[in-house]
Amino acid sequence: MQAFLSGRFFMPLSLITFITENILLLIILGLVLLFIFFIVFRIRKKKKGRDSIITPVRDVIGNVPERVLRLNEEIKPLGFAYDPDQDIFYSILNPWQRKFGYCRLYDEACAPLSMIIDCEPITFEYAGRKWLIEFWKGQYGMNTGAEVGIYYSKLPAINVPGIFSGNFYFCPKDDECINMSFTLRKNGNLLFSRSGHHWWLTGFKLGEYSKPSELSMEIILELYDYKMAMAFVEALKKEGYTEHEYKIQANKVMVIYDKPHTRQPLTRTVFTDYIMQRNNESLCNTYNYLTRSYTDTLDKLDVLRNENSFMYNKVLALGKPREVFEAFNKIKDFLGSN
Repeated sequence: MQAFLSGRFFMPLSLITFITENILLLIILGLVLLFIFFIVFRIRKKKKGRDSIITPVRDVIGNVPERVLRLNEEIKPLGFAYDPDQDIFYSILNPWQRKFGYCRLYDEACAPLSMIIDCEPITFEYAGRKWLIEFWKGQYGMNTGAEVGIYYSKLPAINVPGIFSGNFYFCPKDDECINMSFTLRKNGNLLFSRSGHHWWLTGFKLGEYSKPSELSMEIILELYDYKMAMAFVEALKKEGYTEHEYKIQANKVMVIYDKPHTRQPLTRTVFTDYIMQRNNESLCNTYNYLTRSYTDTLDKLDVLRNENSFMYNKVLALGKPREVFEAFNKIKDFLGSN
């Protein structure tokens, strides 16, 4: 009986002794376990919160094609569309900008509006018309971008005292557009390519900050005929392009646009470049920071749309804004009919 009793009560007495002698260690161990449990709980709660942001967006808007369609409907009045394959924005064939044509005043307006871009206007005459083919590359606010445009005029140069003196060009009609394409590179690395039957071919990479000098374009223009192609090539040569920078095959002209050969807008100064580029870089950094948890631009835009309307409106300032074309209202009465 004594042996039985001693065997029965040995473990409980030992446990009590262990607890008594190590009570401080057990308290510390308990606190550590509670802390670990708390951390795991918070992590799971945060993950659930993130999932709750993403999941409703997918449920409401739908799959990628539907989301692209919705975004394109939203930005169509702005004159642009989104290409998910290259993750770029581009100008549509018939945007609101088409009715404003083009002139040097528009280039001068860019730098004060945070568009630090290299402009390359090439002018020539063909078939009784004055023609302007212009290239652009640089930083368009929150976007690294590039453009190729073709314009014409049958009017003499206009003179608006105190405002503008020179040629004003109109945008071609649909049947006057040409096949054109370009590739934009940054420090030799491909950013994107564009091609189409167009009068204004563009591409803009959101959140990408660049200096114009870092960018280069490889451009191909399929002009109306060989005579027009030669007139354009002669204009290139007149501006200082060498045979290493262009090539002609029948009515096609290939141009490497790296460093501009023509005089840049007067508003492109060291001061404006520095101030505006610091602002552009800051906006790009802010956009990338706010959307750092996402890799897909559609997700990024959905988050900004719901959580930061100021930044979302900045994102939608694609290409050249309406302020660039305000000068049109000052000179339109001098234009007559095209």
